[in-house]
Amino acid sequence: MQQNSSVFPQRLHALDALRGLAALAVVFWHWQHFFFLGAVPGPLLREEQPFFSVFSLFYRHGGDAVSLFFSLSGFVFFWLFARALAQRELSAKQFFIDRFSRIYPLHLVTFVVVAVLQKIYGAYTGNAFVYPFNDAYHALLNVLLAPAWGFEDGWSFNGPVWSVSVEVLLYGAFFLLWRYAPAPLVISVGLVVSAAWIFPAHYKIALGVIGFFGGGLAYFGVAALLRRFAERWVGVSLALVCAAGWWLFDDANQSALIKFAVLFPLSVACVAACHSWLEPLARRLSWLGDISYATYLLHFPLQISAALLADKFFHGREVFYQPWSFLLFFTVLIGASLLCNRLFERPLQRWLRQRAGGYAKQLEPAR
Repeated sequence: MQQNSSVFPQRLHALDALRGLAALAVVFWHWQHFFFLGAVPGPLLREEQPFFSVFSLFYRHGGDAVSLFFSLSGFVFFWLFARALAQRELSAKQFFIDRFSRIYPLHLVTFVVVAVLQKIYGAYTGNAFVYPFNDAYHALLNVLLAPAWGFEDGWSFNGPVWSVSVEVLLYGAFFLLWRYAPAPLVISVGLVVSAAWIFPAHYKIALGVIGFFGGGLAYFGVAALLRRFAERWVGVSLALVCAAGWWLFDDANQSALIKFAVLFPLSVACVAACHSWLEPLARRLSWLGDISYATYLLHFPLQISAALLADKFFHGREVFYQPWSFLLFFTVLIGASLLCNRLFERPLQRWLRQRAGGYAKQLEPAR
């Protein structure tokens, strides 16, 4: 990730690594898909899932990583693009071509793959795999990247793409905010408060607004601290506050809004502020961030394929309680994501941006 402010180095490997781990956390959460009965959750022996004692946090709370994605995206967008948009150094064409070339090609391919796999799965089982609304109307919504804008009847096709759909709306709001609004930070606070007020109504969009603009505000907060105080003291202070916040948070009895609106943005700011200490490990893990979008979009079609193979050769889904199935699935997923990123995503991004006369110094935001 390149930067436009001296408070951070040229690239924050720690945020790249965090993004990659968040994508994997969602895959852990979705391991339960193998035990669905059509679109309905089936009997699940949660603690019998592979390596549960090691990865119980991801198995239990991996779904929350989507909110972390939103906070990461907001933090990075406010860091990389806000000033450039406000000062008109970045045109609307450059901004949206950059985003389109990043998210749409792989989305379109995985949408088509899932549509075919759902047809095959339905022919064998009589049901859809997990996400049931796979008709022409919802196909159109997916092609338009609008399956989570409130027009849908339910979950459809490559279900995890709902968060990407919400981010498309957030990109538009972010652009308008920083290009035209007189007080973007004040409005950002208002957006977070408004979304929190209506939450959990309009859950998908509200969650996106809370996380994205909360993450953006977290960037400006930590940047202000780093300009005034020594980096080590900011890092230590945020780490202590963050640790205390998570320690005191009671997931069972306190509002999830505390987690989504405060703790996740705070955690992203903490990781960014502590990047110097995290750098040795984060540099080794940053490749997970490079493949995070592929991991996120490929894991569901891979699950359909794995379920079909299990039904044919193992006569049941109990095989997905076995450690070897877990290791095989993640090996294939990560290998496919690496190949997809290197051979499909990056070349196509470059080609599309060149065709459009795109941004010379391309930036790599949080997906």
